[in-house]
Amino acid sequence: MIRKAISILLILLTLLTPLFSDPIEYEYEPYEKEEFPIWSLELRRAETIFFGSLVITFPVAMGIYSLASSLGMPTPDQDYQRVLQQALIAGGLSLVIAGTDWIIGKVSGD
Repeated sequence: MIRKAISILLILLTLLTPLFSDPIEYEYEPYEKEEFPIWSLELRRAETIFFGSLVITFPVAMGIYSLASSLGMPTPDQDYQRVLQQALIAGGLSLVIAGTDWIIGKVSGD
């Protein structure tokens, strides 16, 4: 009985809270050109490229790992260790991609 009452109370609180909240009445204000320091913009770009390239590097890392293990590379017996090694390979490849982008940006003067 207590569980049902608590469940109903939580559902009502979840559904009724938006009815009593204040509406948002402000306009979107775009960021100024000089609002953030350069290093934070570079860090954000590197982060975006790193995590965006993981989508590509994970399958590549799995393929490299599978090829290397079929060619005789010693592999661990535990599945989680294999996945961890593949994730480390993918992270390393993504880090190389993000670092290469940063170096190209520095050299080209962007």
